Amino acid sequence: MTSELETLANELSSLVDTGVRKALTRGAEEAEVFISHVATLAVNIKTGIIEAREGASLGIGVRVVADGKVGFAATSGMDETKIDHTIEEALGVAGIRPVDPRFKHLADPISRTSKDGIIDDAILEFSNADALEEVDNLSKAAFKFDKRVRAIFGGISAEKGVFAVANSRGIFGCSKGAVIGGGVYCIATDQGKQKTGIESLDSRQLPDFSDVGSKATDRAIKMLEAKPLGESLKTTTIWENVAIGPMLRAMLSSASSATNVQEGKSYFKGKMKEKIASGEVTIFDDGQLPEGLLTFKTDAEGVPCQKTTLVEKGVLRNYIYDSYAALQENKESTGNANRQWPEPFLTTPNVSTSNIVLKPGTSNLDRLIAEVDKGILVTGMVMGAGHANRITGEFSVVAPNAFLVKNGEIEYALEPLTIAGNFFNALKKIARVGSDSQIMAVGKISSLIIDDLTISG
Repeated sequence: MTSELETLANELSSLVDTGVRKALTRGAEEAEVFISHVATLAVNIKTGIIEAREGASLGIGVRVVADGKVGFAATSGMDETKIDHTIEEALGVAGIRPVDPRFKHLADPISRTSKDGIIDDAILEFSNADALEEVDNLSKAAFKFDKRVRAIFGGISAEKGVFAVANSRGIFGCSKGAVIGGGVYCIATDQGKQKTGIESLDSRQLPDFSDVGSKATDRAIKMLEAKPLGESLKTTTIWENVAIGPMLRAMLSSASSATNVQEGKSYFKGKMKEKIASGEVTIFDDGQLPEGLLTFKTDAEGVPCQKTTLVEKGVLRNYIYDSYAALQENKESTGNANRQWPEPFLTTPNVSTSNIVLKPGTSNLDRLIAEVDKGILVTGMVMGAGHANRITGEFSVVAPNAFLVKNGEIEYALEPLTIAGNFFNALKKIARVGSDSQIMAVGKISSLIIDDLTISG
């Protein structure tokens, strides 16, 4: 099955090369052609109702420079006729756009060793029938776990794809990938109480989904005994990896973006080589993590991806760059140009992290809990992380699956809590990082302890 991706990669590579040459003959001073093909298979369940879908996203994005102005156009489909049409549209857009005084030129080639992440033939061969069986098992496991389960929502999806990009300055890159993910959202009820639990699993290798349904149910069942906290206080919080992961990526992707730094939209502006986090904290942006979901040989401009140290023992070490931001400072791109999946051909590149990796410590989650005399354990998914202020760091999230911790042990479940604070201050208050690294959509994250956050409930 890997040969299918190779064949597709060769086809796309040939087309982007042809597209660049055509754009130059039509009057472009510079040209970039990006083509992607992403096939998706998904099976979802909504309390007994199963929906299956399968399809592909395929398209072309063209950037041209004409008279010093940049034009971009995109279209779905993939053939030379569509390339011709998209080039003409991009040239037309360039003709009516104002000059961007900060634009220097398209990306230059960089000699750097890089490779795609793990590609598992089992994912490439994963079929609708396989997905239906797995989803049926997820559902049965959730309902079998406890009779108080009333409804479940969830499913499994697999993506496999290729993108190729070339430009007139010598860029010629192609990357391949295949990922799979599954998850369950469970609702349990008892004596008028209704609680929820979520569990998910994402991987570049076909995983065992057998425990996902029962784990989601277990999260919900534990919350049926929840009690109100009954106060507002500043206290120690223990964050399960899946709870803190999305906020870490959202905030760090924005703050470490060189574009945001240059435009004064980053908290990290002017803080290079300063201590911005606890000494317990070392964070990488690792576009070459073999098991990372966002690991590719090249970024969305065709620049080789790399591992970049963002924070080392609490000290800010680097920002991340695409070619546009790098050229403002006469630097090389770090390979962090990103386009929005699953239809990346529709957008121009922007700076974004790949796989955020939090260097693990030596204690698992149980041992982290054992270290806390009094505090709050935050598990599962929190709500509202995406609404945090990414410039100032102010955030307020709701934790539906939290527990009171006393004397190093879990006392009881709590009704939903509001947790508020400042993310960048919280980085300095990280007392311990756990050893339980888990691959997720945002990267590879461990559980951790943060002191002095405000809890209300």
